[in-house]
Amino acid sequence: MRRRFAAAALTALAILAARPASAQQGRNSQTPSEQHKLTKLPKLVHFVKAPYPESEKKARKTASVTLVLAIDDKGNVEDAMVVKSAGRAFDDAALQAVKQFRFSPAEIDNKPAPVKITYRYEFVMKKEPKQPVVNYEGMVKNRFTKKPIPGVKVEIQGVGEATTDAQGHFSFKEVPLGKHVITISGPGLTAVSTEEKLEKGKKLTVKYALEPKEEAPPGEESDLEIVVVAPKIQKEVVSTEIKTAEGRRVPGTQGDTLKVVQNLPGVARSSFGSGQLVVWGASPEDTRIYVDGMHIPLLYHGGGLRSTINSDLVRAIKLSPGGYGAEYGGGLGGLVTIDTRALRTDRVHGYAAADLIDASAMVEAPVAKHTRVAVAGRKSYLDRTLKLFTSKDVGDFIPIPSYYDAQLKITHDLGQNESVGVFGLVARDSLTRRLDDPDPAQMKTQDTLTAFERVELSYKREMKNGSSVFVTPWGGHDHFSTVSSFGGTPTQLDVRGNVYGLRTAWRGRAGKSNVVTLGLDVEASRYSLERKGSVTLPPREGDITVFGQPPGDQVNADSWHTTIANIAPYAQVDAGLLGDRLHVTPGLRIASYVTGASRQTPVKGETPSVGITNQDTAPEPRLAVRYQMVPRLGFKAAIGLYHQAPQPDDLSAVFGNPTLGVEKGVEMLGGTNFKLTQQLSLEEVVFYSKSSHLVTRSESPTPKLARALVQEGQGRAYGIQLLLREELAKGFFGWVSYTLMRSERKDHPDTGWRLFDYDQTHVLTVLASYDLGAGFTVGGRFRYSTGFPRTPVVGSFPSATRRDLYEPIFGAQNSIRIPAFVQADARVSKTFKLGWGKAEAYLDVQNVTNRGNPEEIVYDYRYRNRKYITGLPILPVAGARLEW
Repeated sequence: MRRRFAAAALTALAILAARPASAQQGRNSQTPSEQHKLTKLPKLVHFVKAPYPESEKKARKTASVTLVLAIDDKGNVEDAMVVKSAGRAFDDAALQAVKQFRFSPAEIDNKPAPVKITYRYEFVMKKEPKQPVVNYEGMVKNRFTKKPIPGVKVEIQGVGEATTDAQGHFSFKEVPLGKHVITISGPGLTAVSTEEKLEKGKKLTVKYALEPKEEAPPGEESDLEIVVVAPKIQKEVVSTEIKTAEGRRVPGTQGDTLKVVQNLPGVARSSFGSGQLVVWGASPEDTRIYVDGMHIPLLYHGGGLRSTINSDLVRAIKLSPGGYGAEYGGGLGGLVTIDTRALRTDRVHGYAAADLIDASAMVEAPVAKHTRVAVAGRKSYLDRTLKLFTSKDVGDFIPIPSYYDAQLKITHDLGQNESVGVFGLVARDSLTRRLDDPDPAQMKTQDTLTAFERVELSYKREMKNGSSVFVTPWGGHDHFSTVSSFGGTPTQLDVRGNVYGLRTAWRGRAGKSNVVTLGLDVEASRYSLERKGSVTLPPREGDITVFGQPPGDQVNADSWHTTIANIAPYAQVDAGLLGDRLHVTPGLRIASYVTGASRQTPVKGETPSVGITNQDTAPEPRLAVRYQMVPRLGFKAAIGLYHQAPQPDDLSAVFGNPTLGVEKGVEMLGGTNFKLTQQLSLEEVVFYSKSSHLVTRSESPTPKLARALVQEGQGRAYGIQLLLREELAKGFFGWVSYTLMRSERKDHPDTGWRLFDYDQTHVLTVLASYDLGAGFTVGGRFRYSTGFPRTPVVGSFPSATRRDLYEPIFGAQNSIRIPAFVQADARVSKTFKLGWGKAEAYLDVQNVTNRGNPEEIVYDYRYRNRKYITGLPILPVAGARLEW
């Protein structure tokens, strides 16, 4: 039995046809922002024999099966599809073999990239030799030490493979005569290929000297990419790709690759304890987060110390600060989309890890021929271990989070390029902020709970013509609770509800250079809310207040229900022009919002509640353009309209306004990307956004009935972001990220513009990491950001209603700032190769200089002396991770 593979002509034509747009259809990968050019073909380096079907073998049948192979940027076969069948038995045997092939990666613009090739697998019978003899043997040794290397794989393409013994020796019997491609590879070695010729009546004896390669940095074997994109279109106009090999090594992430997003341009630094994502001057609640198309409320646990999704289950994360395409909507801020990866099919894999902050683990395994399962979990304990590293009562001022999360993923293959799956997750956070005082009346506390669960079903299929379709219905439950108290006066808000959604889309080609996407996006929620206490707590963005200030004298209570739904069909076309150098991507989304509240007015006596329903239809046109003028210089621009439904807690007839409609916004951006060298690039983006119909507190001290909130606010944000990046090469990578931005709000038509509560003028991050060799890696990070605006207290007076308390007199709104945040972090790690996997030990030291970074302003009870609550002191996070 003998194997041969496809003619080069078919392979080359298939690769040239697999441009980035079609590659993106096949595996949802990201398209580089430059004009793409195939610079290196993939090369088969690991061939696997297909089992010859017994039924066909007995009949002495031969066959040829033609397949299309999807090869990722590491040379692994991600998927295979039969395009010319030779019958079910031969097809199944060929598919089983080619999915285990390995290639040297193809390169586009001299960088590893995913491609598709056409491959022909031939089944040919041959006579077995009666007396097999060795006609090809040899030895493999270290090129530098000259010592034999055991355990090296020597493969004859299309014939078979052998492994060197303790003396570095290998041998083959009855290798067919003629020329053969030989591939030699092994752990810690640079794989090489050569050609040998076997002649009749002669035995070939060879000696191969191989060069050891650098040890791969932690996580490099993973195919995870973190992609920060603005906007999200078929060919992104702004993109930054960060491999796992880089993400795991960034100081301050503790190996959590999703936290790299916090270090990229356009993302402001959030205060410790919040876990908020502040992007391009938008409110944290305005940024939408999706996992495989399923909406979740939080990307990070409290404090931003860890992501709510286990990064070992993630293939890519995309952050669109603004100007994204028609596939998504429902928010005025940024967009975060997380794609989970395909589960491995070969054997049981997993990891276990622990550090000062938390412990986590994951196991994935095939449970049947076509079914795979993965389970992951995490639990924090920083609130207990922090006391071992500092004597400061940090938890008395900065909330130390307590959290856990878990994920379950099941995938089942229905057939070639067709699958169904289940993905479920749960996350829970609790934080307590406390300011102790000998006087119980001066005690200040705030307890916050955030919990959510989600379950998603998915169906995906890719057709033979290259088009694809997916359907993902999902549902879940949310629970948010806040209890704030000043002395004995608590203010409580409790939100519980169910959420549902459906995303479905078809993507295919319309002509040679046009990619069309048609889809439907549906989201709905049903919440039950209870609130009692001060009408001014918790404070809203724009409220003039100070941390720890006593609540106002006005108290009330309400219990209500809300229903919010958004149904949005959308269409988008990615048109390639001028030889694919120019891409124009228009899109249209028709969003229909339905908002309902159980009460139009507050409860009064025995009067029954009368509900209210509002409906808004909002067309949202989007447009993105990308032009690659020359290979090293490209330009991009985008513009779009966006809308957002009101928050459920704003629809109270007592504390809010049940008639609130949608908020509106427009976003635009433009920029360039210049490649200075092969690895060094500079990207610049200028952005502007404007919003209207924002929900603000009524400026009247006695607002109309059920009109405590009004839609009179306006917002604007503008700035420039820069990214100077050296990509991973020879063990080194790093970048400089800088954002210059101004974000403002106008609360009412008769008021002036003011600084947004989350405005940060300057945000700078400088980081680098270097692989020293022998498994050692070192890195450092420096961060600077302008402090958030605050309203100063210029005086005080005794309270007329509460004895021994004082009321503050405020100056101009947001006219001062919390002092700037400055912090340096460092990381060192060591990786150990083990027979069954690998181990990593690391020390990630945050705030190396032990600088007391101010996080919030506090005053004494007379408001005469001002101090600052500072963040975490120096925090050495030691940890270890085992993988198998």
